This record gives sequence, structure tokens and C-alpha cells, in this order.
Amino acid sequence: MRKFSILVISIMAAGMLLSACSSSGKQSAGSAIPSSASSSESAASSTQSKEEIPIKLWVYPMMNGINGDGTGNPDDWAKEYARRFKEEHPNANVTVELLDWAGGTEKIDISVAAGSPPDLVYTINNFGGVTKYGKMGVLEPIDPFLTQSDWDDYSDAVKGAIKYGDNTYMWPWLKMVSGIAVNMDLFKERNATDLLPLDRPLRDWTFDEFLAAAQATTFNRSGGSNPDVFGTVVWAKDAPFYMYLNGLTNGGNIVNEAFDQSTITDAKFSAGIQYTIDLANKHKVAPPGGAGISAMNAKEMFLNQQVAMMPDAPFLLEEVKKAPKPFEVGFVAPPHGDQQPTAAWNNVGGFIVFKQKDEEKKQLVMDFARFITNSENSKIVKQIGTFPARNSSGNVYEGDPVMTYFDELSKYGDSLFSRSFGLVDVGDWEKELQAMLTGGKKVEDSLASLDKTLQEKLK
Repeated sequence: MRKFSILVISIMAAGMLLSACSSSGKQSAGSAIPSSASSSESAASSTQSKEEIPIKLWVYPMMNGINGDGTGNPDDWAKEYARRFKEEHPNANVTVELLDWAGGTEKIDISVAAGSPPDLVYTINNFGGVTKYGKMGVLEPIDPFLTQSDWDDYSDAVKGAIKYGDNTYMWPWLKMVSGIAVNMDLFKERNATDLLPLDRPLRDWTFDEFLAAAQATTFNRSGGSNPDVFGTVVWAKDAPFYMYLNGLTNGGNIVNEAFDQSTITDAKFSAGIQYTIDLANKHKVAPPGGAGISAMNAKEMFLNQQVAMMPDAPFLLEEVKKAPKPFEVGFVAPPHGDQQPTAAWNNVGGFIVFKQKDEEKKQLVMDFARFITNSENSKIVKQIGTFPARNSSGNVYEGDPVMTYFDELSKYGDSLFSRSFGLVDVGDWEKELQAMLTGGKKVEDSLASLDKTLQEKLK
């Protein structure tokens, strides 16, 4: 899980800079089975041609080395996949190009505008690539190449990330999920461990229970009136999706299931965001000045034991080991509104195929995408602290209770929420959070501003 926290913040923050095109299109529910999924012949290997077929694969620097073990270069693993694929398909000539996290999405956009995109490119749910390029009509649907067994191998959370309209566009490779990280040492110090939902199978809890736990761990170490330790943290800069998550866990969402209407002003979503703002401004269980706090600032506070709980992922454990004073960490589910089901932030990463003019090449590119994302080859994502998208890959973290828990929590991820974040520029999400935290705007007014942007993007 080396350096993965920085990587994930880069993945998520960079991804939210994308906006979807204004082209027309409708998004159907992601639970539908591809129309051609029942045909096993649809996934047949490409016919072998003696003529060499070039395939351009673009990926991000996610891991180093052939096996992703950190020893080697950031494109070694992709080149190894290309080499092994060529053993089975001698006519495949795969070239690998690394994208930069800061400018990768822009490079893809430019290549699409120029009419020369790569054949196969890695993307992630909240980059908005499936929606954006699906609306543009520049992607190849993968439905004719999926079997029923493929479709059955993906959880509902994964299925929701790979479709746009009636078509499936992404070969899913990995999934990630976040929960609530808990400083167990602070809870023990305050005799408050009984306030945590550790005895529940999913460790799920309500807004009220979370607030009680945060109040119990907001205190001054020297007995003064002004706290120097806070139960949680609310921030407005970078990775703002965490701060809007309570709208989802209160029963709302950013857009509707058809992905054609904004629902961000819904009463349930609005109440969830009000709860987040109240944690800081009304209940005072978060450090003051949240409008100026970044995700990295929040992480530093947690590592310095100034904050007892914050949303994060399991790779945080590696950073805690290097903290000024290491401490015990536990993980629980994000809190939810009364009578609402558990929901979590999740992301799905995979490969999209741009339009192909030659049928033989299209088949070969699809074969390569299937090869990278099959149940065995997907296991490499363990090296970056994520989970294979296919259920048949099994538990790659067997014997690891933390990762086993997150694997279970990933089943409750909401891909609709994370996908819709790509519709709005990250700066707009941040601006409205800052306005709400400073009192410059009421929650309903900030959400109304975001609603206007979303409706425009969804046209």
C-alpha cells in the first residue's frame, strides 16, 4: 500500500476536475443485464492474423514493477501484461504510455478532439470517463463481448459504474471503498469505546450515534474550556466528496437513477449536508476554520492525534505506523440517517475502449482488456491496497481482518454518487462547502447553485 494515500487523493481530486459534455443522452439503471450477455460466443478470442496490429494502451503510474511490488518502473506491470498477451496473440503489438495524474485527463480529451485517442485507456469512476465519452459516442460498447458469467461476476456497486445509457463501456479492474478511521487510543483514553459500533457485523451506525462519539472525544487535554482534540474533522479543500457523503447516507443522491436530472436539492440530501455543517458550526466537534482546511490538513491532524475520527481508506494504516506517536486504528462504516441503509463512497477503476474502424482490431483490443481484467490478472491490484472488481478473484486479503472488512463494505458502495461528482468542477464543490461553513450561504442556497450547474451538464 506504499504511497497510496497520496495516489488516491490524486486519483479522486484530479478526477473531479472533469465535467461531462453537454451532448444528449440518457443513463439507465446499472443493474440491467447486457442484451448480449447470454451469448458465450460473444467473448470468443480474436481470429489470428499474420499482419501485426498496433494497440495503444494508456495508463497512470499506479504501481512499480512487473508484479507491482515496488521494484521497477511505473509502466513495468502494463508492459508485462502486453508481453504475456502477445504470447497468446502474436499479431498484437501493444505500446504502453504513462499518463500524468495532473494532466492525464486533459491529454485524453485532446486526443479525442484530434480524432486520435488511444485504443485502450485506464479510467476511474469519478473521473467521469464512462459518462463523458459515452455521451460523446466515442467509446465502443463492450456488451457484445461480455458473457452472462462476466456480468454475474460483478457486484451491483461495480455494475453501476460501468454503464452509460443502455450500453456498458468499462472493463472493470479494481474497486476501492472508504469508511471512518477511528483513533482507538483516544476512545480508550476517554472511556468511550462503547459508543463505537464495533459489535455490529457491518459496524454501521446512525448520525446520532456518530455525534455522541464525536462529542465524547472532543476535549482539552489540560482541562481547559477550548478543545485541543476534536471528535471529527470537516474540511472544504480537496477531496470534497467526503463532505457531501452524508447527503447520500441520509437517503439522497446527487442525480437520479436515469442520470438525467439533478436531485441534489432533495430534502434528504440537504438534511444530510446540514448535519455535516452542524458538526463543525453547531456542535463544535470539528476543528474551527473548516473552510480553510484541506484533506491533507485533516490527515495531519488525525496522525497527530488531534482528531479522533475521519473518513479514509485502509492504506491509512501505513501512515499511522510512521506518525509521531503511532496508535491503534479501527474502521467503521460511514454514519447514516435514521431508518436509512448503510452506504459508502466507492470508486471503480477499469479500461475503456475507444471507437475502432477495423473489426479484427476491435476484437483484439477487447481480448486484451478482458485479459488484463480477468479474475487472475486482477489480483495485482492488491499491491495498491484496492480490491479486484471480479468476485471470482476471491479474497486477496485472506487473514487480514481490516481488508476483509473493507471488502464487505465495498458491497455497499454507491457508484451513482461517485460518478456524478465528475459532472461538476472540484472548485465549485469546494466553493459551496466554504460558503456553507463560513455562513456565507445557507445549505439550501449552496445546493441550489450546484443544482444549476448539474442540470446544465445533464442536458
